[in-house]
Amino acid sequence: MDKQKGFVENIAEKFWKFFSSVKLAVTLLIILAIVSIIGTIILQNESPERYLREYSQSTVQLFEFLGFFDMYHTWWFVLLLFLFTANLTVCTLDRFPHTWAIITAPLKPIDDNMLKALPFRKEIPLQGDMDKVREKSANALKNHGYSYIESKDAAGVQLLTQKGVFSRFGVYITHVSILLIFTGALIGSFFGFKAFLNLPEGSASRVVYLRNEPMWDQLMDSLGIAKSPVIHDPQEGLPAMPLGYYVRCDNFDVDYYIDPSGMPTGMPSEYHSTLSIFNLDGEKILDKRIRVNEPLTYHGVTFYQSSYGIVPEARGKVILNIRKKSDTQSPGETVDVEPGGSVFVPSINRTVKVLGFAPYGMRNTATGEVQLFKTDTDEYINPAVALEIYNGKKALYRTTILKIDSGGQMNMPEDYVISYGGYWGKRYTGLQVTKDPGVWVVYTGFIMLCFGPLIAFFGSHKKLWVRIQSRGSETIVLVAGSANRNRIGFERVFNKVVAEISG
Repeated sequence: MDKQKGFVENIAEKFWKFFSSVKLAVTLLIILAIVSIIGTIILQNESPERYLREYSQSTVQLFEFLGFFDMYHTWWFVLLLFLFTANLTVCTLDRFPHTWAIITAPLKPIDDNMLKALPFRKEIPLQGDMDKVREKSANALKNHGYSYIESKDAAGVQLLTQKGVFSRFGVYITHVSILLIFTGALIGSFFGFKAFLNLPEGSASRVVYLRNEPMWDQLMDSLGIAKSPVIHDPQEGLPAMPLGYYVRCDNFDVDYYIDPSGMPTGMPSEYHSTLSIFNLDGEKILDKRIRVNEPLTYHGVTFYQSSYGIVPEARGKVILNIRKKSDTQSPGETVDVEPGGSVFVPSINRTVKVLGFAPYGMRNTATGEVQLFKTDTDEYINPAVALEIYNGKKALYRTTILKIDSGGQMNMPEDYVISYGGYWGKRYTGLQVTKDPGVWVVYTGFIMLCFGPLIAFFGSHKKLWVRIQSRGSETIVLVAGSANRNRIGFERVFNKVVAEISG
């Protein structure tokens, strides 16, 4: 038993020595820096076609084998994070007891030899009795924010004071912040995922398509402990993660920059989607209009506006809004109709027929005539809708309205306004989807990291001793002190204290 115990203790000691090594910390930091540079240069989680355009087939195969295309979720990167976390934890635990002993140690009077050995010291001969000099010295300390302890002995009086004792925690706050950041990254790697979803207007989905499967689900499934919730659909070709609810795209739209003439330039200024969340019974829970940098988050899953596109061969509907010209406060009546179709609008007792739709139209301001253009990308830069208005079966007039028209009032001979509201059902919104349960741990670590180095580098544990002794007709004051950091700043304060006592 003793030999076995000795063997275990020997292994534990070697383990502790290995992980408390500063050399290990420096080595891991260098490796993590190199890996981070590689991850910055090589785009992550792109399509195979994108990689083949950038690299040769053999290079793609090599990078894929090494995990360079999804580097931050590879087993070896997680292992690096784990090793660095263990190293930093052991280093902190190894050095903290000594620091704690310094922080909690009571300040005591020290003898002449120790006072004279301190880096800052000044002996001041003064006239007057000890009580007045003691009071003067005490006031000098108070003026600079030092509360003191008084100690008397046969030789005289010592005033003992210190400030900034807890600044020694700065390095440990920094250590803990780094540990939190790496712990949050590990939590995200094990339990989180990154995915995408291309969602056509009006469509809903209860799954998202994974770029990386959560490591924890893979591990539990491989060990036979719990089945992974990930669906591997051979038809889609990508693993899918069930959400436990439906997400639906109610609407998608793009706004374009306007040139000085008032026409859209074709360069998107913003694109945004209106998303709704439904439970599995079809009950609506919430909706939100999202755009770049303004995502929707529900049950820990965040949906970011990422891209958009045209759904091939989809048949859209023109959205029109009709209201009385005189009733400017009314929201009007909204109808939708497919190109070639018609709809009866009760509020104006008219039938509106959509003769055609074009993605880009320009109106001649002099004649009112509309010219139609086809865009190379089929983007709806300034859509134009040709309409025919009927009273019963009698055709009254034809008109063309544009998205950029101000209500279309100039084209309506009767007492109502028809406005373009969108072309719905033809486009899809591209969503980036993430779940990262460790993100708040990482945020907490970053906040602490903002304060830890400030305390560590600019904080200082300062100690001062003022010894007052009577020597014949004089009273001798010896001021001595030390600081573990920012000695220049401490020296300025020390000289001010000495000057006030001397004055």
